Amino acid sequence: MTTETVKAEKSYQPSRPTLVALGVLSFWIVILSLPMLNGQFLAGPFSDQYSTGYAFRHWAAGQWSTTGAIPLWNPTIFGGLPFVAAMHGDIFYPTAWLRLIMPTTAGLNLGFFIHYILAGFFTYLFVRRLGLSWIAGVTAGFAYQLSGVIGTYVQPGHDGKLFVTTLLPLTLYALVIGIRERRFEGYALLALTIGLALLSPHYQLVYYMLIFAGVFALYLVAGEENELTRTQQLAALGWSLVAVVMGFGVAMIQVLPFFEYIPFSPRAIGYGGFEDSASYAIPWTHVSEFFFSGFVGDRLTYWGSNAAKLHSEYLGLTALALAVLGAMGKRRRLVIWIGSVGLLLLLVALGSSTPFYRLWWEVMPFVKQTRAPGMALYGVSFVIALFAALGVERIEAGEVRRQGFVWLGIGAVVALLGLAGVFGVAAEGIATGGIRGPAGVEAARSAGSAIRWGTAVGGAGLAALGVLAILSSGGRAIPLLIAVGLPAIVSFDLWWNAHNFWVYSNADRELHASDQVVELLKATDRPYRVLDLGVYPGSLLMAHGITQILGHHGNELRFFDDIWGGKNVWANLGNQNLWDLYSVDYVLVPAGMQGLDTLRGYSRVIDNAFTSAGRSAVVHRRDSSTYARFIPAAIVLTDEQMIPTLLDPRFPINSVVVLAESEEHDVTPLQGVPQPVSADVEVESWDAGELVMRFDSGSPQAGYLLVSENYYPDWKATVDGVETPVFRGNHSLITVPVPQGARTVELRFESADYRTGKRITFASLFLVLIGFVVPVVRRRKGG
Repeated sequence: MTTETVKAEKSYQPSRPTLVALGVLSFWIVILSLPMLNGQFLAGPFSDQYSTGYAFRHWAAGQWSTTGAIPLWNPTIFGGLPFVAAMHGDIFYPTAWLRLIMPTTAGLNLGFFIHYILAGFFTYLFVRRLGLSWIAGVTAGFAYQLSGVIGTYVQPGHDGKLFVTTLLPLTLYALVIGIRERRFEGYALLALTIGLALLSPHYQLVYYMLIFAGVFALYLVAGEENELTRTQQLAALGWSLVAVVMGFGVAMIQVLPFFEYIPFSPRAIGYGGFEDSASYAIPWTHVSEFFFSGFVGDRLTYWGSNAAKLHSEYLGLTALALAVLGAMGKRRRLVIWIGSVGLLLLLVALGSSTPFYRLWWEVMPFVKQTRAPGMALYGVSFVIALFAALGVERIEAGEVRRQGFVWLGIGAVVALLGLAGVFGVAAEGIATGGIRGPAGVEAARSAGSAIRWGTAVGGAGLAALGVLAILSSGGRAIPLLIAVGLPAIVSFDLWWNAHNFWVYSNADRELHASDQVVELLKATDRPYRVLDLGVYPGSLLMAHGITQILGHHGNELRFFDDIWGGKNVWANLGNQNLWDLYSVDYVLVPAGMQGLDTLRGYSRVIDNAFTSAGRSAVVHRRDSSTYARFIPAAIVLTDEQMIPTLLDPRFPINSVVVLAESEEHDVTPLQGVPQPVSADVEVESWDAGELVMRFDSGSPQAGYLLVSENYYPDWKATVDGVETPVFRGNHSLITVPVPQGARTVELRFESADYRTGKRITFASLFLVLIGFVVPVVRRRKGG
């Protein structure tokens, strides 16, 4: 009896394999998502969604519903920044549509729920397309869907990473259809998946995905046995490249404005050097967690060398055992090609733990603008899942009796040692010599229970896997037992590791609720800005449409960061010149904060009000404020000279504006410091990307209108209907030259790159649609 005959006899497949696989691969995700039915929000205090991601999405959905268009400028944080170009999450990804028809939290929940199911299901489809069995496909789906780094995206709230992770197997599936099966719609699907991945928009993960897809395309053309001629091979690679380019075309509505923004972003000249780029890689102490669940802890129990850890890197002891088994099977070419990608991404994920990353950082384009290479581990997880599928087929064929006994023995030992607390003690021992000192040891001790049960479950799963392998090799395991047992063992091991990371909250009913402070700010006529010194977390106030001077984003304008004293440092936060220039009308102070009972030029309007953030606040309001002011004169300085000049308390901010030396303007040299010129400027209308200001009696002389809004080249100005240039004044503010007698100044944010990108996106989508439809029509006509 041949191996193929044995395999056919022992392999189970339901009557509706695809539908059943979809249902099975939804099981654990449904279990993990049950709190959503009670209205809970899949975002705890450590999630990016909790106080920031939610605010971005809620504000954008409100703007879109009100105006019928996607906002291009976000005035609510950091003195204003481009909304599309600076990126604020999934603006154009299909999940954005959910938030137009349902509450923001429900839309975010559903985005995670759908993509976790699809991550497993697309892996199943890919594995089946390679010709592997139903059980192999389902097992691989679980091994990828719940793998440590993927199954725990929810705690840090990394939905963009999940979107790209989900699309990786679909991208490879498209390549199989296009290259191996020579069906043109495969290339259309490839273009669509690349476009969607770019719209996630998590370009760093897309970078790794493109590398993976490129190697796999080469494997399909030259690595496996096929009947393609040299011309057909070149054509296949050519069409694959065209599809990738078309995918970029699909995403141009986001990509083109982003590339325009790069010179203005904090990463314009790199992330900050090699050490910063290599930060949040996987240190050697984390490698143990590949095999032992929870070994280095997370959140409050993390004892490793990174600044923080909100996810898991557990690859699954059972999945790894199957992967090793699969790697030693007969599909050597597939193992070598895919394994090489896995090794490459593993080396990237390890960062500066190996010398390789320095070479990678020096040679590869755009890597200097990134950090956290540890996120490349998702590609390693996919390789493990695929190899695990190959291992499943070997068990189905009854080839691994000896390995079964080995697994049984090792699994039993690991489970017993885990229950005895040996792995927890080992973690404490390693933490003793770690950089966190006694605090790290205490954290490792706190992680002891999670390590005990995680390793026990993993060990027991490995032992159970051994039993199934032994039964299968002896012909005593019925196919249904293998079909249920293998996916159940692998998935339970990974689910157990992931389930504590699915943290829910009632943030939409509590943190995001209104309160006395919010109601006061919302009732204030805009424009104004709020300086929050620690009352509300992140960019929470943005969800209420309240404009604050700081917040949380990560990619705000670098000129703003510079003048306020450095990103997340804000060394110049106490400078009164900046408060005046940026129209800081309110200051929120946590009740009891020393030294801020009174503020010069401000009055207390709320005293000790309890807020939705769980803190009591004192609110100071500016006695008089100016959002737009007339400045009679200007000087020209370099960027290096600007900041110390502006911070000097003697600098006459109402008499002189400082213009950037890098711009072209006609400035009359000063003979002395002019006196301020009285000119009342009324803000007639103010909205995201649209400003109308009017001089009550006309500008008294030629000069400049300085606006408390960040400059960006896409701002366009008209003065009394005449187009006028917009300059970058006082390092980061909009400055418009005005003639004597000027009445009305209008500012509008208009992005030519956005318009061009939108046209390219719609044209590319049309071509992709043709790529799906035409081959089907031609086959039907031919048939």
